[in-house]
Amino acid sequence: MNNITIGYLSWKRYSVLKQTLDSHLKNGLFDLIKKENRIIFFQEIDSCDVKIAKEYDCNYAGSKNNIGILNAFIELVSNCKTEYFIFCENDFMLVENKNTVEKTFNDAVNILSNNKADIIRLRHRNNPGEPLYSKPENIEDWLIQDQRDFPYKLESSSWLKNPNHFFNNLFEEYDGNYKWYITTIEHQRWSNNIFLSKTSYLKSVVIPLVKYFINENDKYSGLEDVLTNYKKHIGKDKILNKLIEQYSNTKIASGEGLFMHKDYHSDYTNIYYTSVLLLILLFLFYLFSHIPIKKDNFVVYTLNKTTNNK
Repeated sequence: MNNITIGYLSWKRYSVLKQTLDSHLKNGLFDLIKKENRIIFFQEIDSCDVKIAKEYDCNYAGSKNNIGILNAFIELVSNCKTEYFIFCENDFMLVENKNTVEKTFNDAVNILSNNKADIIRLRHRNNPGEPLYSKPENIEDWLIQDQRDFPYKLESSSWLKNPNHFFNNLFEEYDGNYKWYITTIEHQRWSNNIFLSKTSYLKSVVIPLVKYFINENDKYSGLEDVLTNYKKHIGKDKILNKLIEQYSNTKIASGEGLFMHKDYHSDYTNIYYTSVLLLILLFLFYLFSHIPIKKDNFVVYTLNKTTNNK
């Protein structure tokens, strides 16, 4: 698939990035996306970043300072030369095999090339990882409430077997290698979760809109904040109104997905729990070593090894 670029965004979490890239390599993604179409943008780039990029045969770019997600996103998209672009933060592991990836990409390209959708969500439906912020704590309560205004309707497929039935056939359906649900940005808000899109759409619709806010965005939430809260900016001026109008027609598709969110490294998690267990055992040892043990008519103090008659 020579017409797809994947752009990674990373900042300092070396072990998480390596875990992600390792899953992409081992599950065949790098067989499908050529070296020249794999690029990592590093915030506060350093020698460790460069070493990782070279280890996984990826191109790299970066900034000495943290320029924020919005600016880094603009850099990645603006420099993309292929027809399609995947945006991937450094904590989305590939959890499907090469065959599934290829069939999913074929579906996605068909959906985009036929103008059925503008954004293809690639986060896994049944194994999305944690956290999934849209998922209700109590699904049974959620099911009996009015969800007509729920803004993450496509994401509900992670806990609904038939989301289209629940939402009264709101979604357009596409049957390719897999089943896909399609709706507007009104019913599924923008998310920075891994996605695939036409590069031309991003350059002509998304980038001009987010550039409008380039001087006032927050480093960490700026991109998502602009693209989820765009309605509050309507009426500020004619140029912005036009950009918002274009963006408000965006359609998003979601299927079975490929990638799981995992923002920690398994080895570190194992070390953490082992350390906690050892601390508990040490505490118990200390506790029991200070408790007097009764033996018949004696009290034995284990620390000073003395006995006292009652």
